[in-house]
Parts: sequence; C-alpha cells; structure tokens
Amino acid sequence: MDYYQARMQLEKGRIYPLYLLSGPEDYLKEEFLQKLLNYLEQRGKPFFLERIDGLQQSLPELMFNVKQSTLFSGGRLLLVSNPPYFSASKKKAAAAGEEKQSPAARHPGNEHAGEEKLLAFLKGKITDSIIIFSVQDVDKRKKLVKIIAEKELLVEFTSLKGVVLKKWIRDEFSLVKKQVEEEALHELVERVGENLYLLKREMEKITTYMAGERIVSRALVQYLVPESRQGNIFSLVEAIGQKNVKEALFHLHKMRRQNEPPLVMLAMIARQFRLLYQFLTLQEKGLPQREITASLKVQPFVARELAKQVESYNRHTLASIIVQLKETDLNIKTGRYEASDALEQLILRLTARSMNLSC
Repeated sequence: MDYYQARMQLEKGRIYPLYLLSGPEDYLKEEFLQKLLNYLEQRGKPFFLERIDGLQQSLPELMFNVKQSTLFSGGRLLLVSNPPYFSASKKKAAAAGEEKQSPAARHPGNEHAGEEKLLAFLKGKITDSIIIFSVQDVDKRKKLVKIIAEKELLVEFTSLKGVVLKKWIRDEFSLVKKQVEEEALHELVERVGENLYLLKREMEKITTYMAGERIVSRALVQYLVPESRQGNIFSLVEAIGQKNVKEALFHLHKMRRQNEPPLVMLAMIARQFRLLYQFLTLQEKGLPQREITASLKVQPFVARELAKQVESYNRHTLASIIVQLKETDLNIKTGRYEASDALEQLILRLTARSMNLSC
C-alpha cells in the first residue's frame, strides 16, 4: 500500500506491530512516524521512539533487543534505518563492490533464525514494542518481503511528482484553511522543486505572511519565495533562446546580486546547454520524454523545462554555444578577461539577432 492508504489505516485505528517503509520520500516517512506516535499517545499509552542503524545490528541482535524491557512506563517504537535484510542478496552486493559489511553479512548463519523470530513477532499482538523498518528499496523476491507485503504492511513512499505533488500541496494548505490557485501551485514547484522539506518550509512562510487572507496567489508566491539556482538558470537560458537580451541580462545580474561566483554561474549555464544538447539528441532518436528523463537522470519538472526550451534551438546551434562557453571559461581562468565582463559579453553574443538559434 502507499502512504495515503497507510494513513487511512491509522485513522481507522488499525495499528500493527511491524511496518516496512520503502522508497525515497523521507519527509512522508517521518510524517507517518509522527502520526503513529500521536495516535498511540491518544490511545492512552505513549510509545518512545528509539532510532537504530540497521547496518550496525543483525536481525537476531535486533530481535533480542526487542525483547529487552524498557525503563519507561510506555512502549517502544523502534525505527530501524537501512537494514540490509530486505534488499538484494549479499553475493550481489559483494559483486557490486560494496566494502562495508553489516553484522548480518559477517554472520550469515544467524540470519535465518532472525527471520523466524521476526515472523513470529509479526503474528503477535502489539504489547510493548512496534518495529518500523525504513529502506530506500526492497527486493520483492525475498521471502521476508513477500510475507510482509501479503499482510499489507509494506508501505511504499515513492517521490511525489506532477498531479500527486500538487494534490499534496493543496492538502497541506487546506489544513490551515488556505486555498491555492493553479498558477500559484505551478510557480511554487518551479521555484522550489520537488523536495517536500523545502516546499513545507516555504508554505509555512507563505501561511504566516497571509495571516487572515485565504487565497494563495501566484503574485504572492513570486513575492515571498526566492527563485532557486535552477529556476534562475531556466529563465536565463529561455531568454537566450528567445533572443531577449534585456531579460537575459536581468537574470544574469540577479544571480550576481545573489553573490553567485561567476565561474559557478558559467558552469551552471554550461550544464543546462549540455542537457539541452543531450535532450535534443535523444528526442531526435525518437525516445519518449519519460525515457529521456531516466537517461539524463533529471527530475521530471527539469525534463519538462528542457522540452519547452529545446524548441528554440537546433543541435548545430547548441554545439556552437557549448564551444563558446568553453572558450569563455578558458579566457576567465587564464586571466585574459575579467569574469563578470566575460559572462556579460557572452550573453550579449548569444542573444544577438545575427545568431540564428532555431534553424
């Protein structure tokens, strides 16, 4: 099941002695953990959180730890991070060149006994301990994972993207009696990205500023939320593609006011143009955007921006721009030109009307 289904189970009062949380969305994992702790306290028996490094305890050691009594009057909620016993086999890990071995890997004979104890714990009722395992991914072929999944205790926390991410933002604003406009949603994601921790921080700032107001507008987001580095680069490259020298220089000067070092700015611009070149090459080969996104290893919202910007360029022009970027980098590093002046001259050349970008 996913996070939303697991949360509904909690709201219905269904709590289990064990959960396996899988996926990269750590913010939602932490939120689920806090909701579980709050609900347990509401039931009259507080549970105390104990964090355990799964790489430092074998499964038998963990199960022995579970049986130990606590000094507190409440129960124990054990959060075990990155345990290796739900992922690929030790042989595959060794073949991949992993140097760090867990206790379970050093004593493989004990692992089966640990699994049997864990399965016995899973069949029991909640007494004084609840175990939550948190991993980035699981091997669904493993017997232990299959059994946990069959009992619907494998909770998958995939990264929120697209409409699902927008729904999460709407729901979060709704909790504080705010309504967010569609354009404001798009602007917020474009400026902050898809990191839920950063989004939550900016949303709290917006809510505090609004006080009694109810509607979150695009203008308010633009006023309160600073553009990310990536957002500035998107805007700069888009302005170059449109040959809008005024807009391009505006974004260049804004980055300079934010104290971005010129060589860092140049490297970021160069990376964006290399991505555009790679995107266009793969697009011309007929690959769908989903496969291009995976091949370039970029976030979906970055791929969407690339797809929009690449319409202003062809491969020959992109290759020419990349050469000019390399020349500018060399001129700065050899002291031939002052960095800020060299960047500005580069932008003026790239936005010159005589440079045909799209044909």
